[in-house]
Amino acid sequence: MLPIARYMFLSILMVFCASTHANNNLLGPPEGDGPVVVDIGFYLSNVNFISEADETFHFEGVVSMHWQDSRLAFDPAVTGYDNQYYQGYFQFNEVFTGWWPQLFLANQAGRFEQEGVILRITPEGNVYYTEEIEGVAKSHFNLARYPFDTQQLEAIFEVLGFDSEQVALRVDPASSGMWEDGQHKIKVPQWYTPTLSSSIVEYQPRYLSGGESRLSAFKVQLDVERNSWYTLRLVGFPVMIFVILSWSVFWMDRSSVGDRMDITFLGILTVVAYQIMFSGSLPKIAYPTVLGSFMIISFVTMCASVAVNLRVWVLDSRGLYHNGDALDRRSRYLFPIGYFAAILLAGVSLYVAG
Repeated sequence: MLPIARYMFLSILMVFCASTHANNNLLGPPEGDGPVVVDIGFYLSNVNFISEADETFHFEGVVSMHWQDSRLAFDPAVTGYDNQYYQGYFQFNEVFTGWWPQLFLANQAGRFEQEGVILRITPEGNVYYTEEIEGVAKSHFNLARYPFDTQQLEAIFEVLGFDSEQVALRVDPASSGMWEDGQHKIKVPQWYTPTLSSSIVEYQPRYLSGGESRLSAFKVQLDVERNSWYTLRLVGFPVMIFVILSWSVFWMDRSSVGDRMDITFLGILTVVAYQIMFSGSLPKIAYPTVLGSFMIISFVTMCASVAVNLRVWVLDSRGLYHNGDALDRRSRYLFPIGYFAAILLAGVSLYVAG
C-alpha cells in the first residue's frame, strides 16, 4: 500500500502546484490609476556584422527593465532576506510566478537568443529584470551615397500582448549605453564606431484586438558611418587607373587598330568584373549609388574609346590621316575632362539627393 499512497500523494502535490502556478500565470499587469510604467534600457556589448546584401545587422547586449508590482512585496523580517533573486531560466520560468513584460524583437530577421536572465525583487515590490540577448534585426538601408553613406540601424522591442493603456515603456538612460573600456571600443569591419540612442515609439499593430489599441515599443538606434577607404582601395582606385591607362591608345600608331581595340576591350572586361564583384555585396536595389554611377561612367568611357578607335580606322582607310590625328589629339584631353566631370557631377548629385 505504501507505493500506492506515495503515488497518490505525488499526484495530488503535482496537481496542487500546477493549479497554483496556473493561477499565478493568470495575473496581468499591476492595476492602478493608469498603465504600469516599465523603465527599459539597452546596453550594447557588440555588433558582430552589418550585412548590406540582406539589410540586417547582428548585435549583442543586455536588456534591463524595472517596474513596480505591490503584489510581490514581502516582509524581510518574515522571509529572512532583503531581496528575492531568480537566476537562470529554470528559476525564472518554473519558480517565479509573478507577471513580467515579455519582450520580443519586432524586426527580427534571423535568430534571437536569450543567453541569461536574472530577476530581483525588493521588499517594496520593485522588480528589476536583466537579460542578455543576441539577435539579428532587419533595418532599412539607404545606399544612395555608398561608399560614403551613413546608416541608422534599428532594433525594435515590443511587449507581447499588451497595449499602451496597460503597459507603458519609458527609456531608462541609467541602464543604456555601449561597451567602452579605454582604447577598446565596439568595432565593425568597414565602419567607424557606432553611436547609440534609444526612444519610445507608439503605433497600432494589427495583431492586437480592440479597435484603436496602440502599443509602445522600445527602439534602439545605432548610427554608423562607413569607412569608405576599403571600397575605394579595392574597387574605386583600380578601376580609375584602368580607365586612365586605356587612354594610351590615343598615342598609339594609327595602323595598329587591332592592338588599340585589344587594350580597350581588356579595360571594359576589367570594369565589368569589378562591377560584378562589388554588386554581390549589395542588395538588389533599383536606385543608383555613387559607386554604381562611377562604374557605369567608367564603362561608358571605355565604350566611347572603342567608337574613337573605329572612327580613326575609318578615316585612315579613306586616306584622311590628318583627320585621324586630329581626333586622337582631341581625345587626349576631352576624355579626361569628360570622365572626371561626369564622376564629379554624378557623385555630388547622388550625395545631395541621398
